Amino acid sequence: MAIRLFIFILLTISVISIFVPVDNNTKESIPKDIALVTFNNSTMYTLDDIQVTRIITSSEAIRYKTRDEMYEATFIHRTNSLNKNENMDIFTANFIEKRESNLKFVDQVKFYRDKFISLETDIMYYNLDTKIAYNNHPFKGKYYNGTLDGKNLYLDIGKTYFKSEKSHFEIDLENKE
Repeated sequence: MAIRLFIFILLTISVISIFVPVDNNTKESIPKDIALVTFNNSTMYTLDDIQVTRIITSSEAIRYKTRDEMYEATFIHRTNSLNKNENMDIFTANFIEKRESNLKFVDQVKFYRDKFISLETDIMYYNLDTKIAYNNHPFKGKYYNGTLDGKNLYLDIGKTYFKSEKSHFEIDLENKE
């Protein structure tokens, strides 16, 4: 009798276990992005066959597999404009992220080109291949002695051409030279 009861209990447990779903609780490990190299108070140079084309200084630079991060950084880029004058484009930001040829400047972004243009904004994007800077945030700037306010900046650094939406440009006529 005890054997019949035992076999009956095993049979009911096996039938019930067929209809109960089983969850596979194996957690897939999420790959963490680990820093490959970290530099403190770094200066990086990019050279071509003639000259230094880029200089990046930062308080901390971190290299990951797919991106670079720089904190409290200054990005200096030497460009040749259409009139063959060498210009120095200077970007400063509290954080710069580089993915392939795209740069993202975040928090207190400032852009200077020689002494005639300066822009300030919270975020700016820059492509190293096309040499185009753009954003979709408000910005303030100076162009020679005039002031410039706007949103959605598009700046072609190679052609020295810029445009924006909802812009306001004031020219100082008092200091006419």
